[in-house]
Amino acid sequence: KKFRLRRKTYKIVEYTGKPFEIPLKSRFPRIAYELALTKDQVEVLKILEGLYERPGKGEKVAIIVTADRGRGKSSVIGIGLGALAHKLKKAKGVSRIIVTAPNEYNVQPLFMLARKTLEKLGYEVNVFERDNVILALRAKGIDIEYFNPLEASRRKADIVAVDEAAGLQVPMLFTIINKFDRVIFSSTIHGYEGAGRGFSIRFLGRLKRMENVRIFEYEMEQPIRYAGDDPIEKWIFDTLLLDAEPAPLDDKEMEYIEKLDVEYYIPQLEKFFLEQEDELRQFIGIYIAAHYRNNPNDLGMMMDAPHHVIRALKIPTGKIVASLELAEEGPLRDELAKESARGAWILGNIIPDRIIKHYKIVDFGDFIGWRIVRIAVHPHVMGRGLGSKLLSELENEARERGYDWVGAGFGVTSELLNFWVKNGYTPIHISPDRNPVSGEYTVLVVKPLNEKVSVYIKYVAMEFKRKLLDMLYEPYHDLEPEIALMLLKATPDIENLDLKLTPSQTGRFMSYAWSDLTLESCMDCMVAVTKFYFGSKNKPQLSKTQELMLIVRVLQGKSWRMSCDELKLEPPYFMQEIKKIAKIFSKYYFNVESLSEAEKFFFLKLDDLIRNY
Repeated sequence: KKFRLRRKTYKIVEYTGKPFEIPLKSRFPRIAYELALTKDQVEVLKILEGLYERPGKGEKVAIIVTADRGRGKSSVIGIGLGALAHKLKKAKGVSRIIVTAPNEYNVQPLFMLARKTLEKLGYEVNVFERDNVILALRAKGIDIEYFNPLEASRRKADIVAVDEAAGLQVPMLFTIINKFDRVIFSSTIHGYEGAGRGFSIRFLGRLKRMENVRIFEYEMEQPIRYAGDDPIEKWIFDTLLLDAEPAPLDDKEMEYIEKLDVEYYIPQLEKFFLEQEDELRQFIGIYIAAHYRNNPNDLGMMMDAPHHVIRALKIPTGKIVASLELAEEGPLRDELAKESARGAWILGNIIPDRIIKHYKIVDFGDFIGWRIVRIAVHPHVMGRGLGSKLLSELENEARERGYDWVGAGFGVTSELLNFWVKNGYTPIHISPDRNPVSGEYTVLVVKPLNEKVSVYIKYVAMEFKRKLLDMLYEPYHDLEPEIALMLLKATPDIENLDLKLTPSQTGRFMSYAWSDLTLESCMDCMVAVTKFYFGSKNKPQLSKTQELMLIVRVLQGKSWRMSCDELKLEPPYFMQEIKKIAKIFSKYYFNVESLSEAEKFFFLKLDDLIRNY
């Protein structure tokens, strides 16, 4: 009686989707269309029918489906894939479809509707799961399977569907469209999986400039999960900043940027996050447009994590044009440093952990630094020096606060690596394998802020160069040669490095350079001389193309055909240039400038060889 419960009367809201018609003539079976819930889904199915026919030689078809959350985007892709698998199987006996996404959880609605479609079409579907997560559907002559993006890019398939494409890095998206001729890209415009404005700005713009790609776009608007203008959906968008955008910039504001008339902004966190929503939206909007895979946890981390702080650049009108998130790392002392050196993973201290783990310098854990978690510039003013300006201001603040270093980690591309190197950051580590989602290796860079730490970083960077030279054959056999060259040039020369060849090795090297021996017969010698060239200060002048040749053919050990394909060079030219480089090395390192001078290394006696051991 004291706590009497009163039954509330709730208004019943029925789903009242816009009326739609199933097309009378279609390539897909009518059963597939009957699974659609909205006109948008019907329209997407009509577009997907176009993937039934294979494009002409050299042509590609890309279907782009975008929507906010709750519009049935993944579900309709699943229906379409089920119908396509059925049609392809009837036409050629088998059909193979690959599904990829940032992770397998993203594609569960897709798989559930693909399974339902196939079962409606009369197939007995075998479902392959791991921990109640669907990874593949198989029926007679039909295979629909999930792979992470990196693995997907290495497989073969009739059609590839990339769900939550905004959660993938742009280079991986292009890797997929370059590999396959029929691709579906579906993306949430504003959502937890990664906001899609960067997808639109950085990927679609470049995709539309590819002359051999026919593009079909459709944006789904009609909600299924919510009613139209549902207040809950609006609350989610507002609270989690899912629709945050960078501030618009007028001509006067562009002039400020051209002059780098900007203010280094240190927000008061509580005020910034709870009272200055317009600035907050500008700040997060820059990350969204920069194609970062944003989610609500990132927002929570910036708000609450005691070791995370944010910085920005503002123009005189108060608009934010560059965003920065930092994490304080270190000290990592005593037992924690020893655990790292033994190989344990120490969370939250990425840079000191990797230095201690891979180079065994436990006292580096005494230092404290800032690791740059994310840095991004307003998409309309990139390439104008704002990123470098923000780094410079940050480094000044870090010195004033007594920090020892500033560093960063990122999925390495030549563009990003060039940005960090030109701003004085030194590469000190590369991950042993590629990220399965982005397909990129992760590189760590560090900039010391005092003389004491400079000594540590110089030593670590030399060791990194030595390790990279030895490991380009494996595991970095597939590292882009341009990136490998940039890493080698951005690290200091190895001190006290000697070029050591036995007399027999020297003789074989000379026989290749000046006579008829093949490269394959003296690869050990060529590898040793090439490592000395890249590792030491003492070196002859080679062109960039020649250096890339050495990396691909000699250090990575790729075949002549693979090397020529990678550098887009003809085999005869490539072979002549490698032999020419061997002659350059012979002259510079051995003072041998002709066949007659080289012959003294050809005709050896055992006594001469034994004396040199």
